[in-house]
Amino acid sequence: MTPGRTEYEYIVVGLGGLGSAAAYWLARRAGSDVLGLEQFELGHEKGASEDHSRIIRLTYHTPEYVALAHHAYSS
Repeated sequence: MTPGRTEYEYIVVGLGGLGSAAAYWLARRAGSDVLGLEQFELGHEKGASEDHSRIIRLTYHTPEYVALAHHAYSS
């Protein structure tokens, strides 16, 4: 964020996994006209991807996705 700057063409609210990716790719196209806002500190445990009740599907239409899901959540 540029000190004193009050206007941006694009603003991404929430810089969790998806918001950070959106801000990154948007900034690659729009340069410094992107502002990302996050209310919590880095590494917080309040994001959607931190929820232990998140649904993990182990069946997909493509065998490669099934293998990837099993590998990602193997202990």
